[in-house]
Amino acid sequence: MSERVLWLRLCVTGPTPECGEIVGLRIVDRQARRMVFDAFFHPVREDGWKSVSAGGVNVDLSSRLPLSIYVDGIERILSGATLLRGEHVERDIRFLRAAGVRIEDQVVARSVMVERHKRLASGIAVPTRTGNRACRPIPVG
Repeated sequence: MSERVLWLRLCVTGPTPECGEIVGLRIVDRQARRMVFDAFFHPVREDGWKSVSAGGVNVDLSSRLPLSIYVDGIERILSGATLLRGEHVERDIRFLRAAGVRIEDQVVARSVMVERHKRLASGIAVPTRTGNRACRPIPVG
């Protein structure tokens, strides 16, 4: 069975699902090099969130649909994944599950930030965002 890696990026209103909710979700299929889902949602609990800044662009959330409308489609997209990645993927999965999205337990989640910290702790230099795609971590010493 071939591996299908999906990259998750969420925009949330708080640090945990108990005190925040999802207002934006992007899912990218890295092997196919295409975005498979990209949407902003109307917050259900947060009345103060009329807009959110995403990538320097102000997005009006008042005209958006709630996340619950998209749950079935998101589940279909994630059901084909064998690996979920992202900067805060464990947190993102907790938010998605709290929003009612079923994610199979056998899906492996790898956080880019956790991998970065492990590399730094083991003495491997981690490149910063330089725009050079050929830049790879190199052993120190």
